[in-house]
Amino acid sequence: MGTFNGNAQGGRFAAGSAKKHKRHAGAGVQLVLSLFLLLDLFLLYTIMMQLTHQQKAFEASRGFNLILLGILAVGAVALLYAVIRTRAWKRALCLLLIFAILYLIIVFSDLPLVKKYREMWISTAWSTMRHQGLATYYFPASVVESVTGREAAGRDAQVGINTGDLALVEAQREEWLRDPEKGTGLAEQDKEFGSLTDEQKRFYGLFYELDRDSTEAYFQEHPDILENGYEHILINESSLGSSGTPLRTKLGEKVLAIDAANQILLLEVDCDGSRGVLAVAKDNERLHLYPAAHVGEEGGYGEVAGSIAKRNGGILAMTGSGFIDVDANGVSGNGNGGQIAGWAMCSNGKTYGEHYSWGYKRMELHEDNWFYIRDCFDSVSSGTTDAMEFTPGLIINGNKLDPGIWTSQNPRASIGQSIRGEILMLCVEGRSLSSPGCSVEVCAEVLLQHDGLTALNCDGGTTAIMWYRGEPVMRCSNTAIPNGRYLPNAWVYLGE
Repeated sequence: MGTFNGNAQGGRFAAGSAKKHKRHAGAGVQLVLSLFLLLDLFLLYTIMMQLTHQQKAFEASRGFNLILLGILAVGAVALLYAVIRTRAWKRALCLLLIFAILYLIIVFSDLPLVKKYREMWISTAWSTMRHQGLATYYFPASVVESVTGREAAGRDAQVGINTGDLALVEAQREEWLRDPEKGTGLAEQDKEFGSLTDEQKRFYGLFYELDRDSTEAYFQEHPDILENGYEHILINESSLGSSGTPLRTKLGEKVLAIDAANQILLLEVDCDGSRGVLAVAKDNERLHLYPAAHVGEEGGYGEVAGSIAKRNGGILAMTGSGFIDVDANGVSGNGNGGQIAGWAMCSNGKTYGEHYSWGYKRMELHEDNWFYIRDCFDSVSSGTTDAMEFTPGLIINGNKLDPGIWTSQNPRASIGQSIRGEILMLCVEGRSLSSPGCSVEVCAEVLLQHDGLTALNCDGGTTAIMWYRGEPVMRCSNTAIPNGRYLPNAWVYLGE
C-alpha cells in the first residue's frame, strides 16, 4: 500500500510538474513568442497608418490592406494570449523597452553615423513619391520636416544665381580656352599630337578624353575597327549584358562606346561607389527636347525615352522634364507621364505645363546651341528653342553650386554642357546593393571633371534612364520596368 501510495503521489507530482512545465515555456519559446508579438504589432501599426495617412509606404489596394489588417489583428490577439499563457510577458516588456531605447537613439541622436543614415532614410523615402510613408509613419513630423525643409532652403539659396548673358558667357569660354592650366587633357596640349596623321588628329582632337597609347594598342589588336577609317569607328559595348571595353580615358573611366560618326563617347563613371553612365555628345546642334506623342492631350500619357528617341530619329536619349506623379484616383507614384511638372518648350514649337514657382530653375537651350540657366519666375529668354524646369542647379558659369538638398544615395539624372559645347548626359543607377545611388552633388563633381560649364539636376529615382542605339544602358531602379517609366518628354540627340 505504501509503495502504491508513493507511486500515486509521485504520479500526481509528475503530472503537476508537467502542467507547470507546460505553463512555463522555455526561455527560447518565450523569446520567440515575444518577438513575433512585437513584429505583429509593428505591422499592425503600419497597416493602420497605410489606411489613414495620405502618404503611403507600400503600393496596395485598400481592400488588401483591410484584409491584412484583420489577419494581423487576429494574430496579435492570439500571440498576446500565448505570451500571457506561457508567462512570457516579462521578456516581452524587456524587449519592448530595448526597442524603445533604440528607437529614441535612431530618431533623436546626433551621433554622426546615426544622423547620416536617419537623414538618408527620410530623404530617400520622401523623394520617391511612392513611399513617403516610410518616413512619416515612423518619425515625428518635426524630424521629417528638419530634413525635408532643407529642400526649400536649398532652392532659396540658388535664387538669382543664373547664367550670364551671351557676351559674358562667350568671353568666359574664350578666356578658359586660352588658359593652358584649365581643362582635363586637351589633345592640342599633347606633346606628340603633332606627329599624328591628319585622320588621327581629327579623331583624338574630338575624343581628347581617350588614353591614346592604350587606344592605339586596342586598334592594333582589333584591326577590323579601322576598316572604314577613324571617322567611322564604332565600338559599342554599352549593353547591360556587356562588361564594357578594356579602353580607358585619361581619368581612368571605362569606355562603353565610341561612335565617331555620331560624335558620341559613352563612359562608365564611379559616382560615390555607384555605377554612373556619362554620355559626352560632341555636336550640340543635334540635341533637342522632344515630347511624348500624346502628352498635353486630354487623357494624355507619356512614352519611354527610347520610344521618343526612335520616333524622332534619335540615337541617344535621357530623362527630360518631371511629371505629376499621381494617377486618376490621386494615388501618388502611379503617374503615366501625361501631366508635365513645371514648364517645357519642345522642338515641335509647342509649350507645355505651367512655370514652377520660387526657387526652381529653367534650363534653356538657345538658337546658338548653348545651355543657359534661369530662375523659373524670370521671363523666357528670346532665342530659346527647347527648355525644361527642375531643381537644383548644379553648375552655373563653370562653378559648382551648393545644392543644399538631395544628399541621399538615390538614382540620379542630370544634363549639362562642357566649356567646349559638348552635351553632358549623366545617369546614375540606384536602390540596389551594388549601386545604391549618389547625391546630386556627386553628379556635379563628375560633370566638373569633364569641364562642365552649365548643368541642371533632372528628375531622378525610377524616372532616371538613358538609352543608346535602341536599348537602355543603365538599370532602372524598378526592375519590373527595365525600359524606364513613361515620360512627358526626353532629351534626344539625333543620329546620322
